[in-house]
Amino acid sequence: MISVGKLDNVRTALSVARTMRTILGGSGITADYSPLRHAANLETVLTYEGTSEVHQLIIGQALTGYNAFS
Repeated sequence: MISVGKLDNVRTALSVARTMRTILGGSGITADYSPLRHAANLETVLTYEGTSEVHQLIIGQALTGYNAFS
């Protein structure tokens, strides 16, 4: 359940940051607004919390019982 939560949380947050960049247009890449700064921070979280691929393998093992790591 932790892997499901982390994977969904970071994916959703990245989607929101990218949508905000699009909504703000040219202002979305300036220092006045910071959706790209948040997106960069979220990319870091995606990496140090465990890559999405690892979370998918953990979820797959929980669902199927097959160990993808060996």
